[in-house]
Amino acid sequence: MNQIRDSRSYSSEEEKRVAGLQYCLQTVPGVSWGRIAGVLWYLEEHTALETVRQYLPHTHDISLTLSNLTSALDSLPDKLWTEFGWEMDVLDSILSKIRSQLSSDKERKAELLRVISTEHPHLTWEHVSDALYRLGYGEYHHVLERVQSLFPTGRRRAKKIYQEEMKRGVTKRKLTKLVMVGIAGSGKSTSLQTVIGEEPLAEDQRTSTPLLTRPVQTEVVIVHDKVHWKKRNPEEKKKYIASLLRERAQRLGQASLTSQDPASLPTPAPSSPAQPSSSAQQSSTATQPVKTTGSPTTNTSTAVPDRSSRAAPAEVTLESLLQSSEEDQEYISLINIPSDSHETLLDETVVYVVDSGGQPEFMEAMAVFLGETSACVLVMDLSQSLDEHPQIGYWLRGKAVSKPYRCIRTNEENLKKFIQTVNTFTSKTKGQPSMLLFLGTHRDQAHKCLPETVADKNERLKKLIPAKFEKQIIQLDKKTLIFEINALNPDDTDRKTAEKVRSYILEQCPAKEVEIPVRWDAFEEKLRSLAKGLGRQVMSREECWRVAQSLGLEEDSFNEALDFFHNWSLMFYFRDILPEVVFIDPQVILDKVSELVVFMFELREPEEEDKTSPDEAAGAAAKGQTHGPDTDKPEPTSTNTDGTTPEKAAATSSQTADESLLPPGWQQFEKFGHVTKAFLEDKRFSSHYHRGIFSCEDLIHLLEELLVFAKLESEEGPETWLMPSVLRHVAEEKVKEVCVSAGPLVVDFPDGGPQNGIFCSLMAHVLSPQHPHPHPWKLCLSSNLPKCLYRDCIQFHVPDFGSVTLVDRFQYFEAHVSDTTSEEEEQKLWQHVGKSIFNGIETVSDMLGYSNNKPRPAIICPKSHSDKAHTAYIKDGKWNCTSDMGVRGTLAELGTVLPWCDEACNQQQSTVSEAAPVTTTHSQPPPTTSQQSTLDIDDHFDVVSELGDVAHVWKSLGGALRLRQPDLDRIKADHQQDSSSCLSEMVTEWLNQSYNTERFGLPSWKMLVEAVAHRNGGNNNALAIHIATKYKVPAPAQN
Repeated sequence: MNQIRDSRSYSSEEEKRVAGLQYCLQTVPGVSWGRIAGVLWYLEEHTALETVRQYLPHTHDISLTLSNLTSALDSLPDKLWTEFGWEMDVLDSILSKIRSQLSSDKERKAELLRVISTEHPHLTWEHVSDALYRLGYGEYHHVLERVQSLFPTGRRRAKKIYQEEMKRGVTKRKLTKLVMVGIAGSGKSTSLQTVIGEEPLAEDQRTSTPLLTRPVQTEVVIVHDKVHWKKRNPEEKKKYIASLLRERAQRLGQASLTSQDPASLPTPAPSSPAQPSSSAQQSSTATQPVKTTGSPTTNTSTAVPDRSSRAAPAEVTLESLLQSSEEDQEYISLINIPSDSHETLLDETVVYVVDSGGQPEFMEAMAVFLGETSACVLVMDLSQSLDEHPQIGYWLRGKAVSKPYRCIRTNEENLKKFIQTVNTFTSKTKGQPSMLLFLGTHRDQAHKCLPETVADKNERLKKLIPAKFEKQIIQLDKKTLIFEINALNPDDTDRKTAEKVRSYILEQCPAKEVEIPVRWDAFEEKLRSLAKGLGRQVMSREECWRVAQSLGLEEDSFNEALDFFHNWSLMFYFRDILPEVVFIDPQVILDKVSELVVFMFELREPEEEDKTSPDEAAGAAAKGQTHGPDTDKPEPTSTNTDGTTPEKAAATSSQTADESLLPPGWQQFEKFGHVTKAFLEDKRFSSHYHRGIFSCEDLIHLLEELLVFAKLESEEGPETWLMPSVLRHVAEEKVKEVCVSAGPLVVDFPDGGPQNGIFCSLMAHVLSPQHPHPHPWKLCLSSNLPKCLYRDCIQFHVPDFGSVTLVDRFQYFEAHVSDTTSEEEEQKLWQHVGKSIFNGIETVSDMLGYSNNKPRPAIICPKSHSDKAHTAYIKDGKWNCTSDMGVRGTLAELGTVLPWCDEACNQQQSTVSEAAPVTTTHSQPPPTTSQQSTLDIDDHFDVVSELGDVAHVWKSLGGALRLRQPDLDRIKADHQQDSSSCLSEMVTEWLNQSYNTERFGLPSWKMLVEAVAHRNGGNNNALAIHIATKYKVPAPAQN
């Protein structure tokens, strides 16, 4: 270094410094351009950092290797491999190749890490840190912290921007997301008014909106204290914050800045729009903070939007609004004044209330938008018996859109489905699961369903709740689950009950605490104000950038603010799907889906769907029939070639005489849930579209990614997408017709049954080209029309194999396959079906936010003691009844081919993609885990977790695992004797080794158990016994 410093051969000091950095890179172990850049970023030497950055794309960061990359990311969920690949800027072609050639997420993750470490030398730990941060604020903080602790080169760019913004002041929000759920007509929308402490709807409003005002309605309520919730004006909040900022500026001695023109504030953009020129407004009166988002009222339908009221005058543009904005220059200057440490200007508690549509079609389509729920209020009508089948319809402005139909499920069955769904919601608040509260409406009419009393309902509800979910129930008292209320004419008793509901929600439900930089808070409010002025709730990213510039935000801060808003659901910004579109109000997407569901109601004059309840149909299976006939059902009426009855065809012809008024392709939508671009561009679906900003193509792309749509392959005709949630319910006769296998695969849900949205999203998943399979699934056609396409039953054609039929049985799923020419082909088909179904359920569960949704393979219990069929899960070559304790048997004694009896399917850490079907006609039981316990790099995290407590003896463990001494010495030198890092690297080396497998065998749990025992002098120690017991391998022999 001294030679470099004294040399006179360099033309500049900068060139000399670069030479010194190159010398360090070549001679000092572990130093890399990425690490140098990280140090410069930390020191805020921005000029030097820009010089160094030019070397990053061309110089491999020597610390970014497969082994330590795997070690650092071992706790990153396998299912995020695709998202991580996009964030790391891996080429699309490579990601597509990985996706198509490898069947499991673990394999794909391992291959992705190999590609990143070997084929992309320009990527550094700096990029890894940024990619992890962009995956989700805080959600993967444990992985990010691990990367940053092992490799401190990560410049933590987004976090630093956030911290810099906080120096100007923050507003704290405590967020609770509350979802009103319940069957249509139960009184959700009316009771919502009473729950939030507002007056009930007027008589004329009640009759005009008998169900709910919007199919899915999002509101924000600001909480003043634990009892009173009140919606307030955002302008009051701005005045309050301005008064606090003015006081702070005076304390900092920067009062002169309050009159500074915002145009003088630093802005990196070369061409900033004109700044607001309105005169400064005096706001000397300090009021309490306020915040309102979403719809301003609760009685304006947007299911069929009134576009005349939405349309903005032609002369209104963003530029004109910015010029005439009431946002005063003083406020802009105030929010741009930094301080030495961030100061909390406002502390507010916010409850987001989501009023969801109660029609099954809505519940299936909207599940993807209801994640991260703090609490659900499950609304039930006390005037109806739990055994009653509710009527399902839809009304607009007091008029029925279609004839109501009798729901196939009883009120009790619907409540059970809701409980199952809430049971698996995740609040994404650490240590605090989602909660559930039962709200009974029509308290004054509870006598109508006598002899069933409210007390009887309480007792029956208790039996529906899974044992492990009991602590997540908000109870009125120790004996009472239901909070009774009369929302139509509330008296003092009802208002006191509403106060208890509000109080209990705030006391017992998880809430997210977030600190929003004051400039970002002002940016959010400004966007909402301008969107209202423009008459649209969708803006382009470029428009949002111009707004950000008017407030003095830098480009980096602007980008981070958009991601911040999205991650907290304040706005929707799907950076990876629609990078140029910002949904200022999340209601936009909900409205677009709602339009399609409501139109389906408009088209239908449904006959009663009360064919056979799921349990009755399943009971036939328990009696030896695949699906027993409905003996009480009258003979089916004759049908036309399109599947409709003559009466239905006549009614449809009369109702829609002028078909020119309907969108093109409406028949395909009504019968098969098919949509095309031309269909979606019809004027009745034109709400929220805006030329050049948000188009029909954008909507299709978004809903396809969210698994609301699935693109269908077709050789001719326009591009077509399937919307499973709008399909009809299947008749039992049709299920019997298309299900031919004697022993179906049953997908059992030990946490209480499949949740809302799972089946429809699974259908979209297996059909979608976005999720390719080695053998793609297609709709099974007959005469070029879908053979079986219903909301709860769908038949697929799998090329080179045959047909697969999936059935939603309410408590479980069934999969049937067509007869094949040989047993070997049948085994391959079952194996492929299992991979697709179980991997698909995992994917859609993650997308829908279900955290406890772990399915397992099962069969219909062959020894059921009741008329209603139930499942028996499979484990260790045996079946175990899920309903009747002590009822079990072996698979071999059944004497039939059962596709799923591999014990590996039941391991929590395994997936069905790793299990092969076997026949139960053989006398030998299936292989046990101990015979199939080889390990690879995907098991790195599990191995390190088991050995964490003995990390200090990592080297002796490595020797016992027969690693070479030079490799152990290298690990020790690379990690400077950090025992945790050394252990992680040693395990990586062991799992990746190839030089001694022929001599000692492949890595396995058995080998690890022996090594642990050997390290301890051969003693049968506790750790060895623990690992052997957990992974079902022989324990080491006592010395």
